Amino acid sequence: MNNIFDDLYSVEGKVVLVTGGSRGIGEMIASGFVARGAKVYISSRKADVCDETAKRISDTFGGTCISIPSDMSQMAGIESLVKRFGEMEDRLDVLVNNAGAAWGAPIEEFPEIGWDKVM
Repeated sequence: MNNIFDDLYSVEGKVVLVTGGSRGIGEMIASGFVARGAKVYISSRKADVCDETAKRISDTFGGTCISIPSDMSQMAGIESLVKRFGEMEDRLDVLVNNAGAAWGAPIEEFPEIGWDKVM
């Protein structure tokens, strides 16, 4: 039986990019999109981990998850991601900005330079 929400919130055939998608919350988000029929790209600083995760997600859910390793903390990494993505796709339906960093201190002790790194 078709549920109204299946149509209303369908991501079937959508193109999704999940930054920080090779582990943790990003990997779970990417997995969910692939499981529901989206074509998903993930990015991560560590190429080997990004590649392995994309393959595992594709194999597990029988969909498409593609690795684009890049360092989102550097402008060159962002530009590289945009260029490579643009070479493969002519549209982006969903962007999940999940890439981030932690300073390693309690939030009330975060120095301004730590916030600069996180943001």
